[in-house]
Amino acid sequence: MKADVTPSKNAEEESPDLAIALAGLRSDYSKLLPRVRSLEHTVTCECNGVTLRLLFPAFRQGKATVHELVEAIVYFLASFALPRSHVKAVDDLYGKVSVDDFKMKVSQLSEKAKALFKRANEATNRNGEAGELLLYLLTEWILDAPQLVAKMSLKTNRDMPIHGSDGIHVRYSAEQSRLFFYWGESKLYADIGDALAAAVSSFSEALEPAKMQHEIELVQRNIDFSGLDDPAKSAILKYLDPYDDAYNERHDVTTCLLGFNFEAFEALSSSPPDEAEAEFVKLAEAKLKELAPKLATTIKGANLANRPIEIFFFPVPSVQELRDLFQAKIGWKP
Repeated sequence: MKADVTPSKNAEEESPDLAIALAGLRSDYSKLLPRVRSLEHTVTCECNGVTLRLLFPAFRQGKATVHELVEAIVYFLASFALPRSHVKAVDDLYGKVSVDDFKMKVSQLSEKAKALFKRANEATNRNGEAGELLLYLLTEWILDAPQLVAKMSLKTNRDMPIHGSDGIHVRYSAEQSRLFFYWGESKLYADIGDALAAAVSSFSEALEPAKMQHEIELVQRNIDFSGLDDPAKSAILKYLDPYDDAYNERHDVTTCLLGFNFEAFEALSSSPPDEAEAEFVKLAEAKLKELAPKLATTIKGANLANRPIEIFFFPVPSVQELRDLFQAKIGWKP
């Protein structure tokens, strides 16, 4: 007897509403355009499914504007760290309360997000959240995939151990009638080789069936905090249910931010200021060409050659400086 392999119509019927609902979760990232540059290049990785992207801080008078970058990304701290309902509750007050009251509520929301970061650091003994925030922004902005669950808001719950990915994002493709889940990893290392090795090790661990199931259950338990309406939540949950046909149309994608020290920033200190960014682009593309085969070798060694992986290379003058600036901005004392 021939098996019936006709795709389920359920996902297709729900797709317009789901696409609209997910689009409504995205923020306006136009404020990042002056701060983050994207390198247009033709460098590829020989591993199927791996996409290489390179972004970097914009230049001003020949210097990378790292301080300004930190100021810009902190603007999105509350949206990243707190449940969407908390942010929306304050947004909804606009025009309904006095200007002073609204400013106070926004300030309180910002301070709440900063306090959460500090508690999360104590709970997880990590200091790479500047990278997690950058990965969140790039995934929503570049990949058009809004965050589904704010994991930072869960890390301080001692009764709910948080493992696995640094971020959970989702995007619906109407053309393919397919839901894409993006599971994020952020690595900030002075040496790019160390960052690559740590990232691929994390990929391998996160993709283990037991770890992936933990992540799926995390979404199932916390989807009420996503900001989606009930029909959209039900539609997404079908993609996580192995007993529903929609499950077969879910594609899991790994996203990764690799922040690292890049000597080109220092090398350009003697270049004419007006030419620094253009010269940097040449050096950055050459570095990407150098890194692509190393990345392929590392990925193949982990038996991940055919996995869909989105890599965001993010060179900076100093990873430690980026981390210190970010922690100082949010009042996080080492």
